[in-house]
Amino acid sequence: MIQLQPVRTFPVEEFLLTRLAFSPDGSEIAVGHKAFRTYNVETGALQAEFEFPEFLAELRYSPDGRYLAAANVGDNHPATRGRVSLFHAASGKLHWTADADKPVETCAFSAPASGAPAALYWNGGLALAGAALESGAALPEVALPPVAVRGLACPPRGGFVCFGRDAEGALQQVEGADLLFRKFRLLRIATEGGQRKNSDLGIDLGIGAGVHALSPDGKLLAVELVDFKNNERHVSLVDVETGVEANLVPLEANTLPVLAFGLGSEYFLCLKEDAEGDFNRLRIWRTSDLKLIGEAQVALAYHSLAVNLEHSLVAFLGAGELAIYALG
Repeated sequence: MIQLQPVRTFPVEEFLLTRLAFSPDGSEIAVGHKAFRTYNVETGALQAEFEFPEFLAELRYSPDGRYLAAANVGDNHPATRGRVSLFHAASGKLHWTADADKPVETCAFSAPASGAPAALYWNGGLALAGAALESGAALPEVALPPVAVRGLACPPRGGFVCFGRDAEGALQQVEGADLLFRKFRLLRIATEGGQRKNSDLGIDLGIGAGVHALSPDGKLLAVELVDFKNNERHVSLVDVETGVEANLVPLEANTLPVLAFGLGSEYFLCLKEDAEGDFNRLRIWRTSDLKLIGEAQVALAYHSLAVNLEHSLVAFLGAGELAIYALG
């Protein structure tokens, strides 16, 4: 069993769209669904407040912890535009913001080892848009295949890894009805001089993909996959380089998993309702050999998860509270 040692629990305003993110040094945690705040992990003291007028799809700290990036999610309104904003983490002051025609959904900081200036990239529609962190100067767009991107990573080796869904799809007739099928895809995009080098449609994940998480180093995708033929759902790990899938957790009806990675892609965590008990079960796997190294029971009300395994921290959100634990 995993040992969870309580660090701090305090009340927060909580919605299904509330996002969480630990700072790289584990000293603070960001929480919010539109405007958001940062809190000291040990004391629960308010650190800074951030003004963001859209619903959050993603909150991310820069690798050095100096900045916080926020990207917006679509709210089922056809006219929803996109926004990505970069804030000073210490003060909450807006550093720069950029707009897009459609909801941004996802963003990622370029890896420090890539040799390029520190930058933030995001889903700009049919291209990846980017800007330099310090100046906010726009970087050349990287063209995408016709895929609506929902997850983005910037691997240390350069280029990009994207998870998304076909933007157009294919029309098929099923039992006399015309149905539009759009496949989910995992893309590896190599670049040279800011331009995309490859133009393939990546790894085909079929039409039955849902909840997902990309490892920050772009090596693994964790995703809810549906096997329509056998009427089964699983949480699976997909190797970005090879496309090899490994089913880890079966999913019962009416259950949604929460997925996260730790230490880059070394560990994978899954939080989901236990099939036979009145609680959620947190499980941790070592990804190198897919060995389950531990599990713990937590409150059924928790529906969001944030992880910082570099400092052995995990946070849960639900029932109007934020609970932070140290992993033992």
